[in-house]
Amino acid sequence: MLDIRWLEDLAAIAETRNLTRAAELRNIGQSGLSRRLQSLEHWAGVSLIDRRKSPIELTEAGQHLLAVGTDVMGRLNATKRALREDQDEKLRSIRFAAPHILSVTFFPKWLPAIQTMIGPTRLTILSDNLPSCCASFEEGSVDFVVCFMDRGNTLFRGLASPLSIENCQSHVIGRERLVPVSAPGKDAQALHDLDSGSLKSVSYLGYSSECCLGWAVDHRLAEAPSLPRLNRVYENSLADGLRSMTLSGLGVSWLPLSTIYQDILRGHLVRTGAADLDIDLMIRIYRPQRRLGRRAEELWSQLTSQSDIVELPDVSHRPQRSGL
Repeated sequence: MLDIRWLEDLAAIAETRNLTRAAELRNIGQSGLSRRLQSLEHWAGVSLIDRRKSPIELTEAGQHLLAVGTDVMGRLNATKRALREDQDEKLRSIRFAAPHILSVTFFPKWLPAIQTMIGPTRLTILSDNLPSCCASFEEGSVDFVVCFMDRGNTLFRGLASPLSIENCQSHVIGRERLVPVSAPGKDAQALHDLDSGSLKSVSYLGYSSECCLGWAVDHRLAEAPSLPRLNRVYENSLADGLRSMTLSGLGVSWLPLSTIYQDILRGHLVRTGAADLDIDLMIRIYRPQRRLGRRAEELWSQLTSQSDIVELPDVSHRPQRSGL
């Protein structure tokens, strides 16, 4: 097997054209250098230096091998530096995975708080559905998963197979509330009214099956049999998509209060149904059992040592206008 040190020895011999000086340059005894040179020649199957000449010279085969070896050593050293730099970058950075809605509503408010907490840090967010976020978490390509969770952890039962974060350490970092809303009719009341017992069905805009918010809504609906029959006329994996269709008057949907608060204040949306149809969610951050990079561990230590929860604006109370 080729030892890269042998190529470095050959480069030193070519530079000094003297075995004694080459040995000094390589910080090895001359006999040791000679043995390593013989090993290299045995590997190559040819003589690499012309010992008859003084100062010594590389043979044609030695020159060819040195040219290739110099290129290989350059590539290997460059790769080594890149690997170290990549590892250093991972140690200095913090990588999150989170459902899309959180990357839009929560992270823009929370990331500045992180910078205040632990100083300037490179922060990256992978936005995807929760199962894909958990897959990235399990692979080690992210440090943390940030997601919604209800108090009974029923969201973990949204899929047939367990999620990788289920038995991991977690910490509450925020809150959200899903509110049933509808576009208003001409009388400024809900166009699709969940309160009306006379309606046999109401047009319903739901989340796609892979969306964790949909799991929370399905769980709540299972506990509210007195509602009118909900006729699912549209579904989307993104809350933004449901919001657009709700604003257009297509049906009723459960939307994060952080995304529709201004719509309600302006009268573009109105809540429908009783207040107990709201779904309160926590925003949790999950970490793996393995040791993380220095900055990620520092963030975890800061989060778990304080009792404060980073609240999203206007989520902790209900607006007094438009019936919310």
